[in-house]
Parts: sequence; structure tokens; C-alpha cells
Amino acid sequence: MKTYLFLCTFVCSTFSIHAQNATQSIISFDYVNGLNKTNQLELDSVYHHMNDLNYHCFVLVNNQELGRYQPTKLLQLTKARAITIQNYYTTEKGVDLKNIFIKYGGNFPTLWLFKPKSKLIASGEINLDENTRQCYSFNPSTDKIITSANGNQFYFPPNAFETMKGVTIVNQIIEICLYEFMDKKSLVFSGLTTGANGKMLETGGSFFIEAKLNGEKLRLKKGENYTVKMPFKASFPDMFTYYGGKKDGIIDWEVNLKERAIANGNIPQQEVTKVQEIVVNEEDEYMNERVQQSNNMLDSPYEEEAVDFYELSAGKLGWINCDRFYEAKHTSTLAIRVDSDKAMVVRLVFRDINSVMPCYSNSNHLDQYEATGIPTGEKVLVLAYSVKDDTAILGYKEITVGENKTEFITLNNLTKTRFEGAVAELLY
Repeated sequence: MKTYLFLCTFVCSTFSIHAQNATQSIISFDYVNGLNKTNQLELDSVYHHMNDLNYHCFVLVNNQELGRYQPTKLLQLTKARAITIQNYYTTEKGVDLKNIFIKYGGNFPTLWLFKPKSKLIASGEINLDENTRQCYSFNPSTDKIITSANGNQFYFPPNAFETMKGVTIVNQIIEICLYEFMDKKSLVFSGLTTGANGKMLETGGSFFIEAKLNGEKLRLKKGENYTVKMPFKASFPDMFTYYGGKKDGIIDWEVNLKERAIANGNIPQQEVTKVQEIVVNEEDEYMNERVQQSNNMLDSPYEEEAVDFYELSAGKLGWINCDRFYEAKHTSTLAIRVDSDKAMVVRLVFRDINSVMPCYSNSNHLDQYEATGIPTGEKVLVLAYSVKDDTAILGYKEITVGENKTEFITLNNLTKTRFEGAVAELLY
């Protein structure tokens, strides 16, 4: 026993000269049958409790085996076990092969595990549904206002488009196609989030817009801007145009402080009516008076509710957002644990704020996700999901930010159709 302990300590210590703060453990199993559930949990626990930039030494023979087998057999046994553990960590836990390596020394090899500095990577990616794309054809040399399915109005000045080579498009029919994201449901289904370099945004609406001529991509001429009118229910004075670009698979937004979104139509709703003027000749004056005084809906003057809207200006196509930075006095860091090592999309959907924030996966722990700078006390729906072909995985939880440092999510298997229905119900 003393000989074994000395040998174990010696073997691991020979490398720990270069691996300060290294821990060690003994693990033995039937390498022919492979790792059982207990072995896997033991390996999971070792990696989970390691600190970043630290090593762990696995001794791959126990005391009984050391006294029973000859060196040749010990070498065969330890190498087989080392390869089995290597395969488990690399295939099941995403550990890079260079960070789980065999060290030869003493009477038998040992296995060394290194835990690198963790990286946080945004979960999920953009997923545009072609069925939601809207396309409009027109002559760009004329004034054109496009009214979208959600009531957004896009105005393009004449001759504002050019090819990527700088040739102005004149009197030719071009095609404008756009996607709109006006509520939290459309944000979730498209993979879109409302963050700017890690800071939370409150959105008034987003869209992706592109222009083409005979399939060739177009751009706005330098100095040209188009305007967008976006209906709103509540206005804020600090809304601006944001432009989006891909970062870690999701869209990250950047504000243009020169392009403020101006809110119009803020008159209380009950006071906002427009009476249509009725043009009459002298013979019809009496009839006009009767129309004005009548209580009959069919004979009453036409009334139209004014719609409150933001008006913003944009000098680019692509990803556009009408947003503002959401200021919170107190924020929290939130950790999410899911019961799966498979990659998930994890989102924080705010109940009282028009915002959807991403959670970031931990490169060292595939079942862990994190979000920082989240407003404390806010009601949030946590969604964790994955969709592939016609199948899906979904877990969710209603939380109050700050009540728990870590939230645990249980996942369930669903069909894609049931997943879409469930998410739609949750995002009421």
C-alpha cells in the first residue's frame, strides 16, 4: 500500500511541477465493457469542480491491480482506460483532445486533464422563415411608399439605389424584400435578440430589408436615406436607429446617434379623429348638414383613428432596429442549467419590456448558460430549446430576476408543430 501511494504521488508530481494546483483521483473500471453510469458521473464531477486553467491527474490502476499485475499488464490496462476516458471527454463533454493527454512516467502512465479558460458564446443563430418574407416590385425613379403587413411604411426617394459597382438604377423595376419583427414571438422564432455589445435594448420593432435588380444585390447611394414609419403603443424620447451585424451567430446592434427616431401622433386616443370633408354644391348643402347631424353610422362623416408612429431615417439596407438602451438601477447575473449537454438556444423573454436577450453558453460546461446585466426584479420567461427537422426539445420557466443565482430547466421532447404551438401560447 505504501509503495502504491508513493508511486501514485510520484507519478502525478513529476508533471505537477508544470501544473500547479493540480488535483488527482484514482479511477478503475473494466475497459472492455467501458464506463458505467457511476464512472461517467465521477468524470463529470471532476471536470465540473475544476477551476479554469487547472490540471487534474487520473491514476488509472488501484492498489489491488498494482499488486496483482506485472508492469506489462499494467501498461496495457492504463493505456486502454486512458483512451476510453479521452473518448468520453472529447465526444460527450466537448473537451479538446489536446487538453486530455497521457503522461508516461514511473511504472505506468497517468492521464492528465486540463481545463482552459472558459469562453461565453451566444446560444442560437438567426433563422429567417421564407414564409414571412414580403416582396414588392416598383420603379425606383418614382416616389414610392411601401406599406408592410404590420403597417410599417417605407418611403424611398427617387433614384436612391445603385448597383454594387456604383451604377444608379433609373426606370427599371427592382424588388424590395423585407422581414419584420414587431413582437417577442417573431423575435424568438427568428432567433433575433435585442442586445448591443452585451447591453440590453428595448425595441420598437426590427426588420431586415434588401433590394435586388434581376437577382443582383443593390445598395443605397451614398448620402441617400429612406424613412420608415413604425406604429407604436407607447413612445420613448430616446429611440434611435440601430444597425445590425452578425456576431457569434446572432445579430448584435449598434446605435447611430445621428438618426433619432421621432415620435408623432401622441395626442390622447379619444381626441384623435379626422372628419372627412364632403364637397357639395349649393343644392347639396342641406343634405350635407343632415349627414353631419345624423346618428346613422352609414350616413355619418367618415372618421379615421390616427395611428401613433415612430419616424426614423436609415442610410443602409440590411438589419435595422428602432431601439433604446434600457437603463436599470440594479442588475443581476443569471446562470441557467439545463439537463442536457447538447447545444440549446436559451433566451430571456421579458414580460413587461419589449426585449428578448440571449444567454451565452459556457465552453467548459455544455449544460450551463449565463446572462449578465439583467434588470433585477423583472419578470422573465426563460426558454431553452432546440429544433431539428420535425422534432424539437423545449424547456421553460417563469422567474423573477435576482431571486435565484441559478435556474434549472427541465427539457421535454416535442414535435416541431407542438413546439411552435407551445411557444406561441407562452408568448401571449
